[in-house]
Amino acid sequence: MRVRWIGLALALVVVGGAAGYAFGQSQEDEPASISAGPVPAASPSYPVNEYVVVPDPGIAPLATDLPLHPARFRTGDLRMRASAPVGWRRAVLQGGDSWNFADPDVPQPTYMLRVGLIAGDRASLNAAREFRISKLEDAEANGDLEHLVVEERSEDGFTATYLSGGHLRVTMERFLPQPGSTQAYATIAVVGRDRDREGMADLLERVTASATF
Repeated sequence: MRVRWIGLALALVVVGGAAGYAFGQSQEDEPASISAGPVPAASPSYPVNEYVVVPDPGIAPLATDLPLHPARFRTGDLRMRASAPVGWRRAVLQGGDSWNFADPDVPQPTYMLRVGLIAGDRASLNAAREFRISKLEDAEANGDLEHLVVEERSEDGFTATYLSGGHLRVTMERFLPQPGSTQAYATIAVVGRDRDREGMADLLERVTASATF
């Protein structure tokens, strides 16, 4: 009886091995295919902010080679002369040490020039630049503007973009020292739309070059 059981067990092993081999051959002849589509993540791996950009009115870009006229600036003992666009209205800002110039025929805010005297801060050009950027960052944190991006830093200024009231704005800002000094004496900035970049760069360069103390 024991011999019969051993023989039966061996027969089952042989049959099982043959069946397994046959199944393996059938699998090799017809490779398994797996179809998988994209699976959306349950949550993004990093926060994504979406911003709604409000279109600006169809106003022509700020022109280059605007006609300029000499202007004087004074606050306390600080004085400076620099050019400003002809016909643009001048407005003194709170504190009395900064002035805006804007085209009265263009809805605001579209583009404008800002001039300020900052020698009382006794800061280097780099320090003045970083302080100004930190003020923009504070404004972003307070919700006064959104999506601040500093595009470029130079030794005496920077270029940045941000959203103000949903409108995309570009600011180009420079800091000027007195001759023979490393401390910032004045700041000149032009703010406008992305389409105004060429005119902004031209105006900033010409006003900066005209400054005398």
